Amino acid sequence: MPAVSKLNPVGVNLKMKYTFKLIVFSLFLTSCTENYPEFGNGYRIVGEGGYTSALVDSSNTELIPEYILEYAVDSNFILIAQSPTDSLPKMDFIYYSDKDRKEMAANRSVYRQYWIINKSELSIYASDSIQKLSKRSNVYGPFTKSEYSKTRVKLHIPESTKLENE
Repeated sequence: MPAVSKLNPVGVNLKMKYTFKLIVFSLFLTSCTENYPEFGNGYRIVGEGGYTSALVDSSNTELIPEYILEYAVDSNFILIAQSPTDSLPKMDFIYYSDKDRKEMAANRSVYRQYWIINKSELSIYASDSIQKLSKRSNVYGPFTKSEYSKTRVKLHIPESTKLENE
């Protein structure tokens, strides 16, 4: 009579339970992770659950407020088209998917302003108590479209670095 291998059903069940719990835990961790772009030198886009987006520096100081429509990056510059939330179409609750963001960026009727960050310049903080403004020396904007175009030329930003809907 051939030898019959008996599997330990208790051990198999424990392994299956452990594997299942590990898979569920891994899925939970990866589904809660936000994948916001990083632009080098500590600059990155952040948001809360995909609802908003702003540009921050390495110390998490907000440099450009929500809502970022589009961006372009090279080794020296970050270009941003931004629309303040009060100028966006009203919704019951604000959640703009990547598809929504691209549609708004292409929509010429959505108010937009432009920003330029020079990553190669030293970022010096300055505050104007009269106008109640604080600013970084390497952050230019907000600009209208024509001001933005003039500043691009002045800063010698390469033509290859540009916003998609510029």
